[in-house]
Amino acid sequence: MLQCSWKNLILGTGIVAQLACGGPPPAAGEALGQTKSIALTGNSAIKRLDTASLKKHVDITALVSSGRSAFAVAPTLQANALYAEGSGGSVVQTSDGGYAFTGTTTALGDDDILLVKTDAFLNVQWAYAYGTTNDDSGVEVRATSDGGFLIAGQTFQNNNFDFYLVRTDSAGNIYWQGPYGGTLQEYPAAMEVTPDGGCILVGKTRSNLGYQDAYMMKFSATGAVQWSKAFTSGADGTYEFEGVANVPGGGYVAVGSRQVKVSGGGWETYGFAAKVSSAGSTLFQVSSGRFAYFTGVAATSTGYVAVGYIYPPGTSSIGADFYSARFNTTGGTLWARTISGGTPGDYLSDVKVASDGNYVITGSIVPSSSQRNLRLLKLDNSGNTLWSFGPYLSTDVTSGESLAMTSDGGFIVSGGYTDSTNTPYLLLSKFSP
Repeated sequence: MLQCSWKNLILGTGIVAQLACGGPPPAAGEALGQTKSIALTGNSAIKRLDTASLKKHVDITALVSSGRSAFAVAPTLQANALYAEGSGGSVVQTSDGGYAFTGTTTALGDDDILLVKTDAFLNVQWAYAYGTTNDDSGVEVRATSDGGFLIAGQTFQNNNFDFYLVRTDSAGNIYWQGPYGGTLQEYPAAMEVTPDGGCILVGKTRSNLGYQDAYMMKFSATGAVQWSKAFTSGADGTYEFEGVANVPGGGYVAVGSRQVKVSGGGWETYGFAAKVSSAGSTLFQVSSGRFAYFTGVAATSTGYVAVGYIYPPGTSSIGADFYSARFNTTGGTLWARTISGGTPGDYLSDVKVASDGNYVITGSIVPSSSQRNLRLLKLDNSGNTLWSFGPYLSTDVTSGESLAMTSDGGFIVSGGYTDSTNTPYLLLSKFSP
């Protein structure tokens, strides 16, 4: 077992302990749910459930600007797989060429954090459920330097939502796990493993007098809280983070949204980005786009690309379009782009730096209330669209939630598929370079 802090040793036994960052321990009689983990085998195994109806979409539309044809080759769908009923979180490639993804399952009778390991051909090798005796869900998974995994999730206990972290070895065995949070609600959204072997976790909190603040927590490799930070305007606004990335050279950049009061008593929402040092000191915080929301961010040594969605001027809930912006290292806006996906609802969810230095993005379009289609984009460093396409038939209900670059220069996307009986499945889609 890895060296653990006293807090995590207590967590492993399920004994009540002070877990809140700045908040009190649970009141007497409000014991935390017993932590647990179990390998999913036999009837509870996570199974690959491919279906013939989930076919490739052959109508690929390349949006190519003059002089950029060298970059404008849309990828091909190399492989895909559906997995047992549930909802998906994120995916990473593992050191053996396979993949690991997290999400939520109900194998133990309540919602539990799911971790599934596959081979390079997307076949399940093993799966685990983690969490407490209360409801838990998986949000993000990242590989650690020793071949293991860190999973960020959420737990609901004592009428509060809290962050939840699980640290495992390469076979899914737990080193430590446990909840973290304040006196009220914490909601996780994104996590990255940091260069020191710990992690940065972002989301939102209501533990500041009930106001909704954008929130980040930095953990050591053993799960000890090193620092936490909130971004807020108190009663005059609500803030939240949805994505985070390590900054080359040190520090972190997080993105989300901020809703602020305007004259006349109304509210307006803007995309929000903040950069902090490795010790948590604020380096910049900026807003972008009226009625915009950021959901993912990618960082390079020269700047940061944030993606999400934006509503047209004069509206705040109808007709969303794709939205992206690039900031320099001090927070200055280099460009901002609104891109129509051609439907009443166009939403980007995640972005990564491609092997050629451009940006691969996943998201979804919503043609109607009963339709949702996974969408992929590639942007260059000036915000020009190099290609855009949907890999599946428009009649299939699919979504893109998270993506990871792969060692062959391609990428893999995690998301969901819903069949004609309205049953949800986990969906992985592997694409060529």
